[in-house]
Amino acid sequence: MSLAAMVTATAPKTRSRSKKTPRVPNPLTIAVGQNLQRIRKASGKTQVMLAFEAEVERSRISKLECGYINPSLLTLGSICYCLGTTLSVLFEGITETFPPSTKGGPLRRSNQAVLEKAPSKVNRRPLT
Repeated sequence: MSLAAMVTATAPKTRSRSKKTPRVPNPLTIAVGQNLQRIRKASGKTQVMLAFEAEVERSRISKLECGYINPSLLTLGSICYCLGTTLSVLFEGITETFPPSTKGGPLRRSNQAVLEKAPSKVNRRPLT
């Protein structure tokens, strides 16, 4: 068997992205990014300085500010700490929300489990 045939035979199959999965940037990630950029500039820090202090890649700060990625809460907490601010200030003025898929919103990720209908109530005895 040739090397090309072996690589083709062992290469993982790629899955196509679900069309229902939201793309970023979206209004929520853009709003957080704009607030982050405003706070960073007000603190007098460059993206490089902030990235070094928060222990993330500089490109990640850029992507956050442009709304291209959905950061974790811990990442945002570290960034806020380095900027001398709080999460409440970072989210100040943001009124965007994101409905769950059962309420008409898009899936948040391609492998997300979705309930077809609301779960039925379970009849339980009260604890005594």
